[in-house]
Amino acid sequence: MWHIKVPASTANLGSGFDSLGMALALPLECWFSLSEEPEFAVRGEGADVVPETAQNLVWQTAERLHRERTGNPMPSGRLTIRSRIPLARGLGSSAAAIVAGLVLANTFLSPRLTKEELLSYATQLEGHPDNVAAAIYGGFVLAWEEGGRVRVRNYPAPELRCLLVIPNYKVSTEDARGVLPRSVPIEDAVFNAQRLALWIDALNRRDWSLLREAGRDRLHQPYRERLVPGMQALIAGALEHGASFAGLSGSGPTVVTLVEPERADQVARVLDEIAHQYSPQGVKLHDVVPSYFGAECVLDGWQWHTGKHMGFNTRAEEHVGNADFH
Repeated sequence: MWHIKVPASTANLGSGFDSLGMALALPLECWFSLSEEPEFAVRGEGADVVPETAQNLVWQTAERLHRERTGNPMPSGRLTIRSRIPLARGLGSSAAAIVAGLVLANTFLSPRLTKEELLSYATQLEGHPDNVAAAIYGGFVLAWEEGGRVRVRNYPAPELRCLLVIPNYKVSTEDARGVLPRSVPIEDAVFNAQRLALWIDALNRRDWSLLREAGRDRLHQPYRERLVPGMQALIAGALEHGASFAGLSGSGPTVVTLVEPERADQVARVLDEIAHQYSPQGVKLHDVVPSYFGAECVLDGWQWHTGKHMGFNTRAEEHVGNADFH
C-alpha cells in the first residue's frame, strides 16, 4: 500500500505574483495498492465532480509520467483519493493533484526523479511554479525560471496562523488570468519588485512586522477585485485589526491572512462579519497553519526502509489539521 500526502498551497502572497508560495496543512491524500483491475474512489472535497475513472487528474498525471519515462502504462491498481482542498478556490487543488500523480508514478521509476526534476515536470503541467513548488518542498518557497530550468529557494514558513475566507463560488485560473493586462506601468512593476524583496528580507530576518508592507500589490489583485466581491474590504479589515498580512490566495476567490496566534480570534471575528456582507451564497472560514512538509510518500513495511533513496520526503507525521472558525 502506498500512502501519498500533498499539502494545499497559497500563492502570490500579494507582491509575489507567480513566484511566492506557501504550503498549508490542508492535505490531499491518496492510497494505492496493486490489483488486476483498476479501481478509483474519490472522497472529500471534489467528490461530486472529480471522476472516479482513469480521467481523474491524479491518475492522468501518473500515467503520463510513467509512459514517458518507461514506455509502459502505470501498473494497474486501486486508487483512493481524499482531499480537504476546495476546488477552484485559489488553494492549489490542481497543483496538489498533479504532484500526487507525479509522486505516485515516481515510486515505480528506476532511477527515480529528484525533487528538482519533479518540479520541472509539474511546472510544465501546471503552467507556473509557485503552487507546485510549495506542494513539493513544503514551507515557504520562492520559485523562478532560469535558462529553461525552474529554480527554488525554500524557507521555513512564518510561525503564524493562516485564516482562510473561502467563498462558495469558484473562480477559474483562466478567468483570473484573463482580467490581467498585457502590460503594466513601470511604476507598478517597480512597486512590486521592491515589496517582493521586502518579503524575502522578512523571511530571512523572521520579522513579521514587515509583511503588511511586503504584501502590497499592484500587478494582479486590483484587476481581480471584480471577480471577488469584498476582497479589498476583507484585506483592509484584517490588517486594521491586527493581521500581519492579507491578500488574495492564488487567483482567488479565497482571501488568506497571516496572523499572530494571540490575535487570531479577533481577526477571525472581523473576517466573519465582513465576509457575510459580501457573500450571500455563504463562506467557509478556516483556521490552518503552514505545512512544514511537502509531498510525502509512506510505503508499506519492507519498502519503507528504502524510503531514504526516494526523490521526495517520506516522513510519516500527520499534517496539522484545520479547524473551522466562526
